[in-house]
Amino acid sequence: MAEKLAILKGRTFFLGVGAQKAGTTWLSFYLRDHPEVYFSPIKEMHFWGTRTRDDKWPISMFRKKLKAREAELQANPDLPAKGAVALRDRIRMGRDIGAYRRFFRRRVKNEQVFGEITPAYCALDRDELELIRREYPSTKIIFLLRNPADRLWSQMRFSEKFETLEQLEAKIDGVFERPLYRERYDYVTAMRNLRAVFPAENLHFDFYENLFTQDAIDRLCHFLGITPLPGEFERSRNVSVKMPLGPEQRRKMIHELSHQYTYMRDLYAGALPTSWLADLEILETAPDIASER
Repeated sequence: MAEKLAILKGRTFFLGVGAQKAGTTWLSFYLRDHPEVYFSPIKEMHFWGTRTRDDKWPISMFRKKLKAREAELQANPDLPAKGAVALRDRIRMGRDIGAYRRFFRRRVKNEQVFGEITPAYCALDRDELELIRREYPSTKIIFLLRNPADRLWSQMRFSEKFETLEQLEAKIDGVFERPLYRERYDYVTAMRNLRAVFPAENLHFDFYENLFTQDAIDRLCHFLGITPLPGEFERSRNVSVKMPLGPEQRRKMIHELSHQYTYMRDLYAGALPTSWLADLEILETAPDIASER
């Protein structure tokens, strides 16, 4: 049975579950600055979906982050220490659900909404999503979607080692078989799992292409039950190296990601952003590349 911690009762728990390179870092700063929200000092907690891992990740990653943070504090003792404290708590937490809950209980004060964003959660299976709902029955889920080809290209620029555009383009064929990429671009499976577990009113889907507008932020705040505040839309966060995606490489990606496009077309029809519609037109005018993988 879920641990009863009265201080969190009546408050809204939210999870941002993705997608990677779809504006989640910008959104984390907006929510962290909102007076009605307690946002984890560790943006990506990597708790859910890792409890049954046999290796030492993600704790090994958090140990490295803590070591770097402690070095910064030693060099500049005037820096705030709460980030290091949170990392120590995350390391001690391990895979203990009760400790995850206590992490927030110790920090939430008057805020009525609390949570975290970890884009890797888009790969959670239904069993793990069911567990989250049992632990937090009123969980609200935020899932930001970005044009599949643009998002994948941004992830490649962020994750791959390369020196030239040609070197990066040469890696395109290989990414579709790698879990690092496959789990992050599979909107279809992620959305089906989320919709199978959580009621529609607890799910917020929006597009990266529309995110940086006050209308989008107002909708998100309404979903969370918080007061809409102006967003700093001119501020970029976690930006990948700028490199153009050529037309032939884009066609190749659209071909490989065709199921993601057509699923979203059937779900959202004319409400898709312009870049999605442009890529769908490529599929419709070139049926030879519209087959699903």
